[in-house]
Amino acid sequence: MLSSLLVSALIISGGASAYASPEKSANVPIKQTTSISKDLYTVDGEFLGSLNKTTTIEQVVDKNGEPSYISTEIKDYELAEEYAAIPAYAEKFADSTEVTTFSVNEENELVVNGEVITENDFPTLSIGSSNASGTPSFSINSSDAGGAPTISHYYSNSDRTRYTFGTYSGVSFKFDGGVYVGPTGSNASRTSITKSNNYFYEAKAAMDSVETNYRDTYVKAAAFAFEAAVTFFSLSTVIAAIPLGGALAFIAIDLYNTFSDLQDDVGEAYYAVSHM
Repeated sequence: MLSSLLVSALIISGGASAYASPEKSANVPIKQTTSISKDLYTVDGEFLGSLNKTTTIEQVVDKNGEPSYISTEIKDYELAEEYAAIPAYAEKFADSTEVTTFSVNEENELVVNGEVITENDFPTLSIGSSNASGTPSFSINSSDAGGAPTISHYYSNSDRTRYTFGTYSGVSFKFDGGVYVGPTGSNASRTSITKSNNYFYEAKAAMDSVETNYRDTYVKAAAFAFEAAVTFFSLSTVIAAIPLGGALAFIAIDLYNTFSDLQDDVGEAYYAVSHM
């Protein structure tokens, strides 16, 4: 997983003040820019294309010592010719610029893009536990398999004419001496699905995006654990770290964004499979 990420640039402006206390850095913007380039693969191992992503996080601390952040993610995809010709993939992996704002309200709650975010927005399962709905109603029994089978997954028969899709509606997170990303919510599965199905490529594209963000969540969670020097945390810990400022807040925002993307991917996969 780590080798799949080629870090091409990391620039933190603001010098020593970048990690100063809020009182010492009031009203001084601190900016961190990270660029990565990596190859993308489908859950069945085919080359999907490449991604160049630049993330800029800017922190501003007000006169009361409260930090706020603006995160800007610029994604530049270059899909393999085969996938670029498929509308569902061209839409799912389209170039984009996403701006997310983080602040703290008077009740000391985290506000993301104007919406209060709480622990309930990030379900947490115990290590080794299964979802309340039961174990996934699909399994891996083909050589054409891969990805995160307990969350969102597809595989085909030997000649790739019919596919089986299975997914949950959500994803949970926990770090307990290691990263655990597992399923939550309802599950849906379909078998013997052909490429002519109206939702075939929508489901497949969403699950291929799950593959990328699933792996990236592991990498960024490990970075958070290292910086925070903790052996256990949940996404509620990440939420709590953002208002504190400093280096950990930048890492927390990066993890938050990636895990949010993973949640969106799984939700899209669930919608597509449910409508097959």
